[in-house]
Amino acid sequence: MLHSLVIASVATAITFLIALPLAYYLLQYRLRWGWLLESLFLLPLVLPPTVIGLFLLQAFGQYGILGQLLAIFHGYSVIFTLTGATLATLIVVLPIIYQAIKAALLSVDQTLIEAATVMGASNWEIMRYVIIPNAYQGLIIGLLLTFCRGLGEFGASLMVAGYIEGKTDTIATSIYYAIQNGDARTAIYLSTIDIAIGIFALLIIHFLSARQTR
Repeated sequence: MLHSLVIASVATAITFLIALPLAYYLLQYRLRWGWLLESLFLLPLVLPPTVIGLFLLQAFGQYGILGQLLAIFHGYSVIFTLTGATLATLIVVLPIIYQAIKAALLSVDQTLIEAATVMGASNWEIMRYVIIPNAYQGLIIGLLLTFCRGLGEFGASLMVAGYIEGKTDTIATSIYYAIQNGDARTAIYLSTIDIAIGIFALLIIHFLSARQTR
């Protein structure tokens, strides 16, 4: 379970740092080819996780370009490691947090951003003092949804990191292998924990959503 919490937390934090400036930039500047960049970020949303896992295996495996580079310069491989599981989870959840952040940014009154721009505020100042304070509820909802999705990631992380007990096992893979081994008690126990975390997150999301509509 600890592995899942670490993977979901790290993946959520990294994707947030990637998606927030990207969403802001694409919304503010309306790039000609922005739709193409956005489509690439949303692509994992319409692909089976196993396809993402296969892509990562080809890229970071023993004969993959990125895998060979890591082996040459660092003597390291992400395959069958928590790093690999985190990377796979990161790619799977990126579209979720991007969409949530985009919706949160769109909820901010554009006149506030324009006023800050006229007053000479930098993009960083606009983000810190205008956007985040006015969109924080939507941003928190996006973080919670992303974390819960990362916590339950199975297909891509299993293909990249496998299941090595005590090393790369997660809640999802542990449930799967517990069922494979006829250990229903463990599977039910882990499922109950996962459900409890999900319900708690949904309650927070419901509370924040209710505040937004007031």
